[in-house]
Amino acid sequence: MKKRDLRIIMIAAFRYSLGRKTYMPHFIVDCIINNQSIFNKTDWERFIGEINDAGDLGDTCDIQSWNNLIHFCESKIKTLKNEN
Repeated sequence: MKKRDLRIIMIAAFRYSLGRKTYMPHFIVDCIINNQSIFNKTDWERFIGEINDAGDLGDTCDIQSWNNLIHFCESKIKTLKNEN
């Protein structure tokens, strides 16, 4: 599978998972972090924005997963800024 295709699938899965009260939020956050090389600065910023704009992030464990992704995204953005 091409990186571009995997990136699109994972972004779609991320959007599908927002607000779900299942295993999906934790699973997709792990997938995003484990495949971080396929995402760019705009993706990291969009993940943060879409999480912050979501009305209901799910149960407490789901909210924790989304917050973990926000913190990870913020660190990626900071790292990218320091590289430039």
